[in-house]
Amino acid sequence: MTPGRLASLAAYAGDWLHNDGPAGPLPFGPKAAFSAAKAVYVVCGWSGRILYVGSTTVGVATRFAQHAGDVRKTIDWTTAYVIPLKDNTPVRSVRRIEGRIGLAVGPERNKALPRITVAR
Repeated sequence: MTPGRLASLAAYAGDWLHNDGPAGPLPFGPKAAFSAAKAVYVVCGWSGRILYVGSTTVGVATRFAQHAGDVRKTIDWTTAYVIPLKDNTPVRSVRRIEGRIGLAVGPERNKALPRITVAR
């Protein structure tokens, strides 16, 4: 993931992007040193390929610790990129941003991503 690509993915957050901006690469693990309460994250494997896109409304460290509990799923998750969102971002917007980023990158291991709806 290049800095330019990370910046372009962060643009999907629009006005909800936290002032700190995107971060990464960060080591994936249950003790993530990242304090954003709401965020979308992209996880890569050893090869650098994007394996998973997710979001959290309970904090990045908490969500990563939850994922790390499933070793079968996360054994080759090595690197994370975090797109922090403002604390007042509605859950619906968090999920919409996750869906847009997921659609843009096509992660290899997601079973489902939030649906993208078009306002009419």
